[in-house]
Amino acid sequence: MINSKVLRALGLTEAMLCHLDGDSVAPPLEYRCQEARAWRSSPIAGRGIVPLWECGMVLDYFNPANGRFERCSLENIDEVWCSYASLQGLLAELFLDACEDEVDDAALRASASLFGFHGVGRLLAEAAKAGAGYEQWRAGFGASCVERPGEKA
Repeated sequence: MINSKVLRALGLTEAMLCHLDGDSVAPPLEYRCQEARAWRSSPIAGRGIVPLWECGMVLDYFNPANGRFERCSLENIDEVWCSYASLQGLLAELFLDACEDEVDDAALRASASLFGFHGVGRLLAEAAKAGAGYEQWRAGFGASCVERPGEKA
């Protein structure tokens, strides 16, 4: 069972909380964004992190020790794949993955609206123009996604 109070305080929307609690409000993200469960049997469980969501053995979480939103593989928890000061950066990673899964643009926009990801329009426009520089663009996109004024960081 998810800890809605803690996740809400970190900025997750009500729709995203419902999704993680098993009411799939964003079907194109059913695989990419599931309730975090596997982390409990990993050594990362002893680190005081706040699990957000999982995709197979990939865990997205909030790390109170450094105040960052991070992603790692549960098979190698010491290698942090990405780290952001903002939930928007981690949501960018989620939506980049969904885009690479060839989720329809309309479904991405609808899910982004539900999950509170503000950069989906820019993601779609910039990804379409990135061409051969896609990997470099992708590597920096999440860091360019920040909270809007008045939102929780």
